[in-house]
Amino acid sequence: MISYRLYKELTRHIIIIKMVLYLFGICLSEPLCAQVKRKASIAKIFLDHADILRHSPNDQTNVQVAKGNVIMRYKGSTLRCDSAYLNNVENSFSAFGHVYITHKGGITLNSERAFYEGFNQMLRARGKVMLREPRRSLRCDSLDYNMASKEANFFGGRGTLVYNGNTIIADQGDYNTETKDANFYGNVIMRSYKYHITTPTAHGNTETGELHVVGPSVIRTRKGEIIHTSDGTYNSISDDMTLNGRSTIKSPQRDVEGDYITYNSNTGDATGHGKVKIVDKVNKRIITGEDIIYNSKTGYSEGNGNVKIIDNREQRTMLGDKIIYNSKTGYSEGHGNVKIVDKKKQRTMTGNNLFYNSKTNEGEGKGNVFFIDHKEKHAFKGDYIHYTDSAAIGFGGNPGAEIMDFSQSKDTLYIHADTISMKGFHMNTPQMYRKIYGVNNVRAYRADIQGVCGFLVTNTKDSTITMYDYPIIWSGNRQLVGDSIRTYMNDSTVREAYVFGNAFSIEQLHDKTHYNQLSSKMMHAFFTNGNIRRVDAIGNVLSIYYYTEKNDTTLMGHNYTETDTLRMFINDKQQMEKIWLSKSVGTLSPMTQIPPERLKLPHFEWFEEVRPKDKNDIFRKAARMSATTIRNAQVAPPPMQHIEGRK
Repeated sequence: MISYRLYKELTRHIIIIKMVLYLFGICLSEPLCAQVKRKASIAKIFLDHADILRHSPNDQTNVQVAKGNVIMRYKGSTLRCDSAYLNNVENSFSAFGHVYITHKGGITLNSERAFYEGFNQMLRARGKVMLREPRRSLRCDSLDYNMASKEANFFGGRGTLVYNGNTIIADQGDYNTETKDANFYGNVIMRSYKYHITTPTAHGNTETGELHVVGPSVIRTRKGEIIHTSDGTYNSISDDMTLNGRSTIKSPQRDVEGDYITYNSNTGDATGHGKVKIVDKVNKRIITGEDIIYNSKTGYSEGNGNVKIIDNREQRTMLGDKIIYNSKTGYSEGHGNVKIVDKKKQRTMTGNNLFYNSKTNEGEGKGNVFFIDHKEKHAFKGDYIHYTDSAAIGFGGNPGAEIMDFSQSKDTLYIHADTISMKGFHMNTPQMYRKIYGVNNVRAYRADIQGVCGFLVTNTKDSTITMYDYPIIWSGNRQLVGDSIRTYMNDSTVREAYVFGNAFSIEQLHDKTHYNQLSSKMMHAFFTNGNIRRVDAIGNVLSIYYYTEKNDTTLMGHNYTETDTLRMFINDKQQMEKIWLSKSVGTLSPMTQIPPERLKLPHFEWFEEVRPKDKNDIFRKAARMSATTIRNAQVAPPPMQHIEGRK
């Protein structure tokens, strides 16, 4: 029991101080602008017990010394220690030995020493510091707490912070009890049930779960992800990641690499910038580019800058300056030097702008487009191409629209026209066939046959090519001209040719000067191994034929014939084997006595300059008609359908 005299002495020299007894969420008095205001607002500290209370020696009249089981109270907080120094002038105290501070709400602080500076409201705890409150604890060697700014700083050795199942170990750290912002420095280790992090420096917020690591850092998550970054933000609540600088994410499901990455394993969203590479191991996709947006759950991909998407599951590859791809819908879109390879459907598309859907089998291209179907063995070129399994159209471009067909022979048939279209019939059935149309300036080339016309139709059902608008066909040294021509193809050669209206066949002989010629209203030619074997001419037949020796190419004579019907057989050496004709008139002349007017039939024209020389020559425009070509002609196109009569 303290005596009355001692009580008066204690009352006379009582020290008014403020004591900080708690951290992490305890709000104390606000700082004052002047010393007078501070004194007026500081609450009293009550000394409940001390075994010994005396003035400090060494003439420190403002300092009181309390020893032995010291107990003090301040605004609901209690301080216990072995001894304490109190200064009422400087508004400060020092506590030593088994310092123990408690506060309502279950908050406690243990340390070997504690120092309080009242005017700047700073509490300093030293030596085996342990701070506890519900769901939080901090163990460290030294702790400073600024009650004005609500900031706590630990240092002087490894500190361990535990909160809400999270553990943080660092050489130094600071924490704001009001904003919950925290910073940790020096060999930082962070552990929770969701992640394990090692980093030189970390900044975060204990409430939002967001953490920013700086310096060479490794983040390991419960899902098996391993993140390497030197500047990254991770939210343990939402699983959002933002990684700056060259960073990598590796996991059993996918790997992500880039200069800037955002990633969320829950939603499947990932974005990257700067030489990005995403490897989706589950869906078997590889995506590279400068800027990538990807979602592994929806299958959506979008990339900019030298993009390459390889979908091994769908057997599809896409390249371009910009690519949009959705594996679930099958939709692909590309811009700028685009290439789409569909190995499953055996198709390849290139162009400046491409749109393709592998599920609907629809493709569209704009700007230097090349579409090739290896399965169906045909291809399209043009400035614009639209393609489905049952229809296609192409036109424009430089040098122009082109279709290639390599389904019927070893050699590819190249066809150019201003507009090219295709139509399919009985799709996905054994009876399926296609028709291909060329409109205006049609030029075709294959090694064994070449042709030009104004309008062309090919039909894969019966392997025919039908040409309209003054067509010309060349095969070897033979030229066919008519109002319309239909040819039947074998796998590699011409099988038959029908010439309807103003038919004219010309064969250039070895001397390049003389020509075998045959004209009629209609003509039917049969071929064997690409060589003409038989010719039937019907109506107003005119013929010029040069005889040769059996085993020689020397020209022996000239035969001019007029008849109504003619049938001629040609041997393997392309010499006339035999001829049959109806009532006829004609003359046979030696080579030196040929009448000049009998050297060429009326309307004779040898269109050598018009003939396509190779596959690249099909884009050249060449006139097919001259003044001698124009004549009265009744075009007799072949029937497009057959109508059966009623029984």
